Amino acid sequence: MTDNQQPIVIDGDMDCAVHDWLSANLGRVVSFRRHARWRIGWDVLVEVNGQPTAYYIRGPRGDNYVSPIDMAQEAAIHRAYLANGIPAPRPIAVIDDPCSLVLERLPGTINTETIANPAARQRVREEFIEIIARQHQIPLDQFAEVGLDIPVGADAVSRNLYAASEAIFDRLIGRPWPLVRFVGRWLKRHVPQDRTRAAFINGDAGQFMFEGDRVTGLIDFEMSAFGDPAAELAGMRLRDTSEPLGNLSALYDHYEKLSGDRIPKALIEYHTAGFCGVNGFMLWPLAFSSTREQDYMAYMQFAVATSRWCVTAMAEHGGITLTEPPVPEARPMGFAQAGSHLVRQIADLPAPDANAAYARESAAALAQYQQRWLTYGASVLAADLADCETLTGIRPDTQDEMMQLVEAHVLQADASEDPRLIQHFHNWLRRQDFLLTGCGTASSFVGLDLQLIPAR
Repeated sequence: MTDNQQPIVIDGDMDCAVHDWLSANLGRVVSFRRHARWRIGWDVLVEVNGQPTAYYIRGPRGDNYVSPIDMAQEAAIHRAYLANGIPAPRPIAVIDDPCSLVLERLPGTINTETIANPAARQRVREEFIEIIARQHQIPLDQFAEVGLDIPVGADAVSRNLYAASEAIFDRLIGRPWPLVRFVGRWLKRHVPQDRTRAAFINGDAGQFMFEGDRVTGLIDFEMSAFGDPAAELAGMRLRDTSEPLGNLSALYDHYEKLSGDRIPKALIEYHTAGFCGVNGFMLWPLAFSSTREQDYMAYMQFAVATSRWCVTAMAEHGGITLTEPPVPEARPMGFAQAGSHLVRQIADLPAPDANAAYARESAAALAQYQQRWLTYGASVLAADLADCETLTGIRPDTQDEMMQLVEAHVLQADASEDPRLIQHFHNWLRRQDFLLTGCGTASSFVGLDLQLIPAR
């Protein structure tokens, strides 16, 4: 969201549809640029009543991706924020096809780590906390246009977003997937019973624009809900991995002083598991049903990383010490050179613009992933099957049989089995994480852990 004028670059049907909508509904398009990244979006400049006006357009995530909040609801959230003094981009319209949200572009940029002056950096981060503390005091009826049910009681307040996301997973997955089944059951078993006040929250927290030493607005509300304010604070841990936010526990202290709300470590760990679980609910189905415009490897990296963090948060919540599984061994299958040749061949393909270069890198990452499966997959599967036998007492022959056995075990297990299951899924995810090493830019998540939250 910068004000720098960009040339008009039209590449593909979605670009054409968005450009044509802008021309027909807002005015002459002066500049038009699609972001070369996993989430489609456009920076545009349109001449409106003779004045160049900057917009940002949030694009779709694929026809098979289902979000708890749709684009029309996102626009309503923007309106509610602005009406209640919370800075956010002004919504202009929702484009039906491709389903996109047209927003007035905010001044500034993201990622406070880029602020050179430490005092200014801290001021911006604390101002963000002050904004969400005000947001959490807005009466829920101010969000009536969004059309969300108001949760009542500790279970509904704590799991509102999580349960809605799990229901989406249930509709889409179409196969046993025991990790996510366990996450849903763990969240239900460990609801913090003293958290009964609902506020309007953004689970995918920590996203905002700033200019100089001031916040210009909050952004990205597709994971919003009525829920526990602590969930928004916990969600900041995920954003911190790519856009560092400094000492999170100190920011939680700042929130406590502003709100009077006590935020202990166990509560943060519960909601860390919750929002990481939401990512799993949303992303694992895409491993089995992807669309052409989706970056398969980016979503796989996000699914594995957030699931790892979910399991680690469960362990932290329960005081469970995790042990690390052995590193998979190379047991190549077929002709290893074929995979290496494919990776090299894709990397040599011409890319006339940034979007083509991104598509090429995405394809190369996918080829690298397949190469690692051919090299290490036999070792990974053998360890997975052995872990299944240790857990269930039955030795499966295939991955599908393993998933069925583990899911059946999860569905009959009670809280006493939590430590064994947490360790089991930690092992599985560490091996999945290993396979993703070096597979695209999102492989920066491999081995990365969330910022540790000390006792509080």
